Amino acid sequence: MVPVASGPILDARTRLRLGQQLRALYDPVIDEALDPRLAELLQQLDADRAGGAST
Repeated sequence: MVPVASGPILDARTRLRLGQQLRALYDPVIDEALDPRLAELLQQLDADRAGGAST
């Protein structure tokens, strides 16, 4: 079992910088178009979760 720290290990400045760098890295990915096959699979998953299986 790994002990849990009582507070953040990284200081606020480091967390802020890390967050900014991660946003800069992943923002372009969010703007990319979703592959149509993946979009269809996600729609089927949503339909299955709603109780109306789409086949």
